[in-house]
Amino acid sequence: MLDFASAYSHLTTTTAPAIINPILEIRSRDGSILYQKTGTNLQKQIIKPGIVSLIWKILSDTANRIPGRENKFNVA
Repeated sequence: MLDFASAYSHLTTTTAPAIINPILEIRSRDGSILYQKTGTNLQKQIIKPGIVSLIWKILSDTANRIPGRENKFNVA
């Protein structure tokens, strides 16, 4: 699921998306912090901004959807 979320994050913005890291912190048995998430690191943008906008136009066009499902999925 993290791989899918990371792949789709490139379609959400025309700038470099943040690295998806759901682990906020890791503690040992005695409660000491072994790892704590710091800041947001950015990934390299792998899809050109023009391509991202074209993909959004294709996905938002109701003519490109399966018949009968036109109104059940809307992209704003």
